[in-house]
Amino acid sequence: MKITAMVAMLITGAAAYGQTVATERKVAICVNNEAGVMLHPSKTLASKMFSEIGVTVVWHTGFHNCPADAILISLGGNTPASLKPGALAFARPYEGSHIQVFYDRISNFREPGVIPTLLAHVLVHEITHILQCVARHSETGIMKANWDDQDLFQMRLKALAFAPEDIGFIYKGLAVRAHSAMVAMNAGNRMFARR
Repeated sequence: MKITAMVAMLITGAAAYGQTVATERKVAICVNNEAGVMLHPSKTLASKMFSEIGVTVVWHTGFHNCPADAILISLGGNTPASLKPGALAFARPYEGSHIQVFYDRISNFREPGVIPTLLAHVLVHEITHILQCVARHSETGIMKANWDDQDLFQMRLKALAFAPEDIGFIYKGLAVRAHSAMVAMNAGNRMFARR
């Protein structure tokens, strides 16, 4: 409840400043592929999962020439066993831009044919944490805290879905990101005008 109230206050604050929150739901994602993974199938599925809820993902390779508001994903292949044991990835939602994917753990999955699908789900799960601006999980679907064998079986047939509350948090988070970008741009324009 506190999270919903906080996001609502941020959006209300944006309106109070007379700013229009963009209705276009687009997110830039830059991937630093340190593991040298063939990402195309996973990125395609991840983009499709987001497009089904009206969010467009624009992928960039590497961190150079990355948009200022982009989400940054590091895809590593040599994860220390002591770093978040059992996790396939982690996001920093309160910081707002960084995700670390432990590809070596994903690639050790017992069924190699499902690895691109599993990677797509991991990407969507972690990107959603960043977009929602909060560390939260749902009871079912893509934002479930821990996927079980039934979820993994379902992934092979059809992508896991977003719960309705996940979609609401994503839209609110995108509105906050758009407002923050607009405020930063306006501040930059005012500084430029003073010179």
